[in-house]
Amino acid sequence: MIGRHFGSSPEPVPCPFAAAVVDADRVAVLLPDTDDAGPPSRTPGIGSVLIWAGHDDRDVVVVAPIDTAARLARQADVFDRLSVWTLSGATIEPAVPADLAIVPRLSDNTLAHADFFASAGAVAVDDFGCLVAEVEGLEIGRASGDDGDLEIGIGTTDRELHSYVHGNSDPAESLHRAAALIRSIRRPGAPGHPLNRRGRQRWLRSVAHRDPRLVGAVELAMLPPLAARVLQLGPEPSAALDRSSSTLYLFSVGIDPELVPDATDYRRRHRPARTVVVTTVGDRFGATVDLASGAGIESMTMNGPW
Repeated sequence: MIGRHFGSSPEPVPCPFAAAVVDADRVAVLLPDTDDAGPPSRTPGIGSVLIWAGHDDRDVVVVAPIDTAARLARQADVFDRLSVWTLSGATIEPAVPADLAIVPRLSDNTLAHADFFASAGAVAVDDFGCLVAEVEGLEIGRASGDDGDLEIGIGTTDRELHSYVHGNSDPAESLHRAAALIRSIRRPGAPGHPLNRRGRQRWLRSVAHRDPRLVGAVELAMLPPLAARVLQLGPEPSAALDRSSSTLYLFSVGIDPELVPDATDYRRRHRPARTVVVTTVGDRFGATVDLASGAGIESMTMNGPW
């Protein structure tokens, strides 16, 4: 298919996350369908492709599934010698970039829960269509909809269970109890637990939110994600904005090849003067730093709170 379109005879090459071929002029990568690529929240994209292609000076062609091609085409605009295509029958055609999703407006009834969340020491965060109560970066409750429907619990299952078992209990008591539990688990030196090993990028953001000086900021406003989160404890980076310096910070933990493409989308939405990706010292990945630099994005590290 690639050979027919470009009039060449490409040779297959090994790639750990996709099918790939090369010819004299280009590297072509056929990304797998979303259902075949693992958790739906973090499938390989152009970051993975560019890091894998390394310092190859040939053009890079990405053939993406129809459900991700438009997003990847938007992100690819930032990078030289990169193009995104999608399948059309037995051939390929250029993917049309999609606009970013519009952040849903929170209703007044939803926003009215902010003080209630603060009463438990939680931070009220716009989470793309709902207002969540976060403690150390972990959600313990949420409000959403025109009526500001309130749910309390640590994760979807806990919220559902709480509504069945504790539906008549005092919401304030339940929220304070959840906050205390999270503080006992997500703290420096705490024993290993699923709730302090996951969602660490939001934990990192919460630490910087309390003390913005850690990243050289004056005051950080937490930003909603690019789209509704699929997994509460998923690996997607989390963002915050220092309006005084017009600097956008994107927090990430672990090795995330798609960090820089996501950073370009946050930059596209908020149009800051500076964009900085923030990782822990141990998660600094040279290929990501180089990719960020090429896109005009700075990198820095801070110590994790675990």
